[in-house]
Order: sequence, then structure tokens, then C-alpha cells
Amino acid sequence: MYPARPLGHAWDNHGLVLTEVEVIGTVNGVVDGVDFAQVERDHVRNRLYPDFAWRAHDAFSPLNPLPRPLSEARVAVVTTAGAHHRSDRPFDTSAAAGDPSFRSFPSHTPLAELALSHGGYDTRRAGQDPNVVLPLDALRAAVWDAQIGELAPTVYAFMGYVADAAPLVHDTGPAVARRLREDGADLVLLVPT
Repeated sequence: MYPARPLGHAWDNHGLVLTEVEVIGTVNGVVDGVDFAQVERDHVRNRLYPDFAWRAHDAFSPLNPLPRPLSEARVAVVTTAGAHHRSDRPFDTSAAAGDPSFRSFPSHTPLAELALSHGGYDTRRAGQDPNVVLPLDALRAAVWDAQIGELAPTVYAFMGYVADAAPLVHDTGPAVARRLREDGADLVLLVPT
């Protein structure tokens, strides 16, 4: 729940009105929900990429039951945190349409060897504890505790801000899906930012 604000507005952390939005509802005078998709759309259109349009994916994915118990499964990780090995090229945070490319690194890579480059959030705090956007330590512990079988050999990372999603949907997304199959992943943990 958020403190009561005039209905019909979204606020930033400094109390400034960002945009007019559709308020979903209130409970006892407190805003219970705001159409944050509209807030994000308006922000991107007004400040970054005027041609931005949502890609609706309204159809449910087919049910894909695990072929083995979770304790035996190979778990892959895909994050939109903009993670990459420090020696790799950072994501292009200045591109108005976003950077639809991806980076990959071995799942055993120490978190201290990773960097975050992302145009959609301030990476400084997440950089202090990368597990908040890339929970590899927790997943490694889950392997150690036999809660999951193993981690897939490779982690795949995108920069979550991609206003022009066509290259992501048609090129880089399918390329990562093929690699996940080649990695023998039984399931994929998608870690959004």
C-alpha cells in the first residue's frame, strides 16, 4: 500500500508527479493499484523512445511439465539485470531503443567478476549485492542442499530496457532459447529487474 496521493497521478521518489495514470482502486483512501504499464509506457515515450509500443503476449504458454524431479533438474538462469563479465562489452545504455543483445558467462563465475550495465535502473546498489538481481549464490546453495540437481553451464543476461522489442523477439530471444536447449536445461529461472 502507498500513502494517499491525489488519485490519477503517479509519483517519483521526490514527490513529483510523473504522469497521469489510471488508478485501479483505493482502500480506505489509500491507492491500492496504479496501471504501472501505462506509467512505464508514458515514461519511455516521453523521455526516451517516442515510437514505443507494447507487444502484447496474451496467449498462455503451453504446459511443459518437468521431465524429472526438481532435485534432479538442470536449472538455467536468464536475467534482465544487464549482467556481464567485467571483461565483456557492457550493454549499450545510451541507445534510445534499448540494447536487445545478450551476454553469457559460465554459471560458476564468481559474482565479484560480474558487472551490471542497464539503462532502466540504477545499478550501484545491485552492484553491492548482485544476488538481488542474479541469485546465483542462492541457486548454488540449492544445488549443495540437493533442492535442485545442478545449474546449467551458462547464464544468459539481457538488459531489461528494450523499447524496440522486434530484434529481441525475432533474433536474440530465439538464439538464447536454442542455447538453453543445447545446455540441456530442464527449466529456466527468469529473473526480471
